[in-house]
Amino acid sequence: MKKQATGNRDQGTVERLLRQALPPVQDHSGDSRDLWPAMQRRLRAEAAHVEAKMHVPWFDWALAACLVALLALFPAWIPVLLYYL
Repeated sequence: MKKQATGNRDQGTVERLLRQALPPVQDHSGDSRDLWPAMQRRLRAEAAHVEAKMHVPWFDWALAACLVALLALFPAWIPVLLYYL
């Protein structure tokens, strides 16, 4: 059985292999890669264009009308509907 090498020789080998495998880390402190200021500008721009009036699609009104009609035809379903809400 082969003995495993120990000590500084293995550490130096591992360190050398890591330096070869990983590129050096560069300092990006001068870059403006921070996304938060851009996100704040976008949120402010969207908030300026948002209307206070809420728009409800016609399909939602149609579903609500069908529900009211069904409850008018079958009033015994009202407690069942309230139970599941």
